[in-house]
Amino acid sequence: MAWLRSRASILGICFTLATSAATLRAQAAVLVVDAFNKKVHVANDAQTKRPVGGLAKIATAMVTLDWAEASHVGVGVLATVPAYAFQISDPGTIGLQPGDQATLRDLIYATMMSSDNIAAITLSDFVGKDHLARLGRTGHPMEEFVRQMNQLASREGTRGTRFTNPHGLENSRPLPYSTAADIARLAIYAVSRPAMRFYTNQSSRSITIYRAGQQLSVPLQNTNQLLGVDRIDGVKTGNTARSGGCVVISAEKPASVQVQADNTSHIYHHRMVVVVLGSASPFAEARTLLHQGWAAYDRWLAAGRPITDKRQMLDHF
Repeated sequence: MAWLRSRASILGICFTLATSAATLRAQAAVLVVDAFNKKVHVANDAQTKRPVGGLAKIATAMVTLDWAEASHVGVGVLATVPAYAFQISDPGTIGLQPGDQATLRDLIYATMMSSDNIAAITLSDFVGKDHLARLGRTGHPMEEFVRQMNQLASREGTRGTRFTNPHGLENSRPLPYSTAADIARLAIYAVSRPAMRFYTNQSSRSITIYRAGQQLSVPLQNTNQLLGVDRIDGVKTGNTARSGGCVVISAEKPASVQVQADNTSHIYHHRMVVVVLGSASPFAEARTLLHQGWAAYDRWLAAGRPITDKRQMLDHF
């Protein structure tokens, strides 16, 4: 723990130890949880409703992937950028224009890697229209899509989350919000899907946009500065004036094998999810928290994975 305190001191973070888990005392809301056992190893202010900016796009991507699987349409279908998207958001980060077309696959890449708002709105427009058509209902496709986002959040056990748009900007009323614990729930669901991890673990990639009969190659850069560091392979960043610096990271250690008394073997997988909301230094804070989480996790494994208090589990938060 001495090296943790030293590292925290460098970053201007003060740690205090509780009986069940280490607690971070800082302005940011944080939560560190083992993705497989869902034991919380670090938490502070994890149940407070806060703006989360672009972290809402985790739900946007997951609703799209779930729809693509359930509908058997897949992610190779082309979607058209709606003109109304530019009444909602700035032009975005990759230069999409009204009438452009791209596959859902490439729009998910743009949404998750570059946090492009127009791409997120285009996903919601396409999937929302399909939902309405299948239900035989009328309405705005984006509103229908947001309804699906909130249904997903509720299904995953969120308690303090309200999505009001697919992009995460605080320009819709009522204002969207979530909690560090709820974002962790959504992130655990996301990283449980191999397809989703593929969308979040690449530092760069080129996607294809179809514009007025021409095929354009557009480069993407992932906004997650921690990719590849300490086995970090995702998940998403967010930063608005209201939310401050936000990041969700996930990291996996090699699986371990434990031989039982009857000579059978159990394979244990090890993945940590770290959520940081409202930090002035989200990447530095997230990396420090990851180290602290693994240290607490290793001690827990060495002790035989005891659960002495249900308040240690994510379900409590």
